[in-house]
Amino acid sequence: MFKKVHAAMGHPRHAAGKTGRRARRITAATAAAVALTVASTAAYGAVTDGAGTGSHAPKRIGTVPRVPAGATAAGTTASGTTLRIGVHLAPRDPQALADFVAAVSTPGNPRYHQYLAKGQFASVFGPTPATIAQVSQALRAAGLTPGKASPDGLSIPVTTTVAKASDAFDTGFRNVRLKDGTTDYMNTAAPALPANIASSVTGIVGLSDINTITSHHSAVRQADKTSSAAGRASRAVAPHAYSPGLCTDFTSSGYTDGTDYYSPGKLAGTYGMSSSATAGAGQTVAVFELENVDAGSIAAYQSCAGTNTSVSTVYVDTTAGAGAPATDGSVGVESALDIDDLIGLVPGASIIDYQGVDAESATDQNVLDVYQRMVTDDVAQVISSSWGLCEAAEISATASAENTIFAEAAAQGQSVVAASGDDGSSDCYRATGSTAKAVDDPASQPYVTGVGGTSMNGSGSAATQTTWNNDTGGTGGGISSRWAPVVYQGGVATTAKRAVPDVSALADPYSGYPIYYQDDSVSSSPVPGIIGGTSGAAPTWAAAIVQANASAACQTNGRVGFLNNALYKAARSSYPTNFWDVTSGNNSVYATGYSAAAGYDEVTGLGSPKEAGLITSLCAAKGTAATGASTFHPLSSPKRLLDTRNGTGWGLSSIPSTKPLVAGGTAPVKIEGAGGIPSSGVTAVVLNLTVTGTTGSGSLIAWADGTAKPSTSNLNWTAAGQTIAASSTVTVAGDGVVDLYTSSTTHLIADVQGYYTSGTTGSTYTALKPARLLDTRSKVGISTTTKITNAVVSLKVRGHGGVPTGASSVVLNLTATQTVGSGYLEAYPEGATRPTASNVNWAATGTTIPNLVVVPIGSDGNVSLYVRGTSHVIADVSGYFSAGGSAFHTVTPLRLLDTRKTTALGAGKTLALQISGSDGIPSTGVKAVVLTVTVTGTTGSGYLTAWADGGTRPTASNLNWVSGKTIANQVIVPVGSDGKIDLYASSTTQVLADVAGYMS
Repeated sequence: MFKKVHAAMGHPRHAAGKTGRRARRITAATAAAVALTVASTAAYGAVTDGAGTGSHAPKRIGTVPRVPAGATAAGTTASGTTLRIGVHLAPRDPQALADFVAAVSTPGNPRYHQYLAKGQFASVFGPTPATIAQVSQALRAAGLTPGKASPDGLSIPVTTTVAKASDAFDTGFRNVRLKDGTTDYMNTAAPALPANIASSVTGIVGLSDINTITSHHSAVRQADKTSSAAGRASRAVAPHAYSPGLCTDFTSSGYTDGTDYYSPGKLAGTYGMSSSATAGAGQTVAVFELENVDAGSIAAYQSCAGTNTSVSTVYVDTTAGAGAPATDGSVGVESALDIDDLIGLVPGASIIDYQGVDAESATDQNVLDVYQRMVTDDVAQVISSSWGLCEAAEISATASAENTIFAEAAAQGQSVVAASGDDGSSDCYRATGSTAKAVDDPASQPYVTGVGGTSMNGSGSAATQTTWNNDTGGTGGGISSRWAPVVYQGGVATTAKRAVPDVSALADPYSGYPIYYQDDSVSSSPVPGIIGGTSGAAPTWAAAIVQANASAACQTNGRVGFLNNALYKAARSSYPTNFWDVTSGNNSVYATGYSAAAGYDEVTGLGSPKEAGLITSLCAAKGTAATGASTFHPLSSPKRLLDTRNGTGWGLSSIPSTKPLVAGGTAPVKIEGAGGIPSSGVTAVVLNLTVTGTTGSGSLIAWADGTAKPSTSNLNWTAAGQTIAASSTVTVAGDGVVDLYTSSTTHLIADVQGYYTSGTTGSTYTALKPARLLDTRSKVGISTTTKITNAVVSLKVRGHGGVPTGASSVVLNLTATQTVGSGYLEAYPEGATRPTASNVNWAATGTTIPNLVVVPIGSDGNVSLYVRGTSHVIADVSGYFSAGGSAFHTVTPLRLLDTRKTTALGAGKTLALQISGSDGIPSTGVKAVVLTVTVTGTTGSGYLTAWADGGTRPTASNLNWVSGKTIANQVIVPVGSDGKIDLYASSTTQVLADVAGYMS
């Protein structure tokens, strides 16, 4: 029997009073109506929810706090109540910050691990001094006294009163009596600011002291089950020389190491981590805490473990000795777990305890202050947090400020890990009484690695792991309600929002972590105990990162930093080498949750660490940028690399997912080493991209993995139920992967037609004046005017339209028009087996749709065109590949033209577009340009033709459309001697042109 159960050994679903001093505020089951009114005063004049008129018209920012379940109105807040507020500012260029983080944290990117220097963030990404001054002046004008901006420039502190804040931000304040009888205050309306500064402010935090943050540790059981706890004598822990084991306080407890608990040596060995007195040497790890830590308990653990790890404290918004003392077996337990776990696994590292205001009293601003101090100090390479709250209980202003702080950490190369919670899939249960699916913040933040929990038995190769879910709690996990899908989870978590957790580790207290803690009711000296919760899993992963940072590979190539991009890449490239897959169990604690499965799941994420493999993946050298000229290699037959309808190239599970790509989701497509493509040296790939089963209008973007997602597009569609294809030339980065993003949910197919390499072994391109080789409507290239139905057309290529006998491949613009029903068109070398991949697709009668294709020419000089269904077919040649043409050069995708910002291209009008000298394209020597051209806002049926400026307009077309359609197509256009191309539209339309590369 356990001698004593602290904090009710058992989960709240089985026994009331779970560990956590905030429990009095977060165990309400039902909400009562709270009558709240908005103050009528306004420092800025009449307030509207919109921008209003004039630069000073007020605009409300963020949302009001959520009223806790069971709370009732308790009168007006005293006007003299002191408020400590943070006015949080946006980075000067949020997209540039996101792009930088993606670059420095993605293996294969030339900027991988090239982080900002300490103190550099403010001058590079922080708001400008002018913005800070403008916001500060507006606050002063409203009667407030702003303090000095934070070192990163992201927040301006304001200490004021309820009366002044009410007037300044046009909001009222009311007290609410919580279910346990305590009283908090809250603002009754979202704060307002003048519109001319509102765009610079992401939120105002600190107008409420309602906060449901809690620690994520499970109950403590005392380690010695062989004697009574009553009257235990005070004693010191006997000194113990370092070894992977612990002192006799645990080894003679009646429990078995590796079954009932895990010593640092057993845990490290099971996860493949180093177990030595110097593990983590030279590294610093910080822990986030909202309680006093008992120094005597930490010393007792160090004595038992034989370590001498440096542990220091930084106080934020508080002072040493303030807050509740760590004497009751509750306060100090979380911090002891975090610190003892790290001491045991990385005894050679330095540990900094960043201690904020007690969770009992902490406001959201107090919480943000701790995270911001950890990041702006930029001393620790790894940050671990075992505290959180459910997303729905956190106001948007707090979440937004956190997000920017964690992006700053990522830009600086700091890794942030956070526990995913101990309430299974219903993370809001204790905050709101709701059993609905919910996840925990900050684990769900996009720039944080969320850590779930497992149960474990045995050690080393004999160890087994399942999902943690028993009478002590269960691992948090699920789908965020706030954050959009993240690129790094593309193809792994096929969810409509950010999925949590990312990884997992031991959390079950029945096989948990040995610690010391103080409980004066048991003993006047620290008590040995065993504890669990995802609070243990988070520092375990922090220790794994610290060990990676200390490895020779990371010492050479740079510390891990924000690790999610590299984590998921490691999973895609060699999952069994890097992760211990947890495939059994679920997190149905209060209601039906999620189940573990092969590969990624919303229960244990990617799984637990296999340290050796992860060091190789996370500490990889930076990539190299593709430079110089490239030559083309056509495939004899298109190869399908991705098909979300049947799971081809999709996800980690051994059971292929047949889910479509969700709106805002990203599908990474492995190019190098797939479909007959070399495993290295590829600079670009020619893909035929097809969307099918569309659910509404949308667009697709293709770009090099590890680089910033461009603001261009490769394919567009206008309605549900469509099937549309477009060819795209996409740069391939150092990791050999291309990313595909869709703005609306759809199935997606990617077929590779050929690829470019930096060598000279491939063929080069010669642009031609477009010429029509086939038009079944008017007997061009064929002897009849009959539509083609389920038949093959032989198209003569060599010796026609300017294509010489030495050409190896031809570039054709194929158009299906006057279609009947649904169908598709395939192009392939004559004499070869017809492929299973299509080039042009249509889903309805009366469709007109083009697509550019690159096709190897058959030995007889011909190309075969197979029509499935019924359609007229047009084929225009625009160029060819041979041994004597121009080499290809990649560029960063960029929009060169968007007439929506100026004037539509009128019917019968021609627009000259400058190519040379744009977007890294040389000012001279350019022979042809590769563009994706899109028409939208079409006013009638029509077509677009592109050609070299200075020449006569050809009779061929590049895009064809019917009224109201949005159509995109890749074009390879000769560039005139003046560096321009011409675009002609037969009917009025808006035109967009995005560049993918050029030939010279």
